[in-house]
Amino acid sequence: MKRIIEWILAVLGTILCVGGAASIWIPQAASNPPGISMLPMPAILLIGVALLGVLGLSGIAYDPRQSASRWAVLPWVACGGLLGLGILGEVVVSVIALLGVPALLFGGAAVIADRRRK
Repeated sequence: MKRIIEWILAVLGTILCVGGAASIWIPQAASNPPGISMLPMPAILLIGVALLGVLGLSGIAYDPRQSASRWAVLPWVACGGLLGLGILGEVVVSVIALLGVPALLFGGAAVIADRRRK
């Protein structure tokens, strides 16, 4: 049962990260005239959010064993990275502040995985 909850939390966190980055990126890219890119800052931030989401999910997906492995740290990395970006978003009053939600989801999945492994 704990493994199912880990998967649900990780998949929801990944959907929020990748879907949120895409929902911001697509309208921005469509409104910019050709030849003007979003690089460097907004694009790097959105790519980082999407990659952290995929990283957190891969940490849960590749660590099915009862013993700890090198994959076990990836949900914690995703949680920390997203939480840091969320705090940065709160300071600058941005939509990025909503990254606290997937960070908590990945944190919950990591805690459950650590408890499962003891």
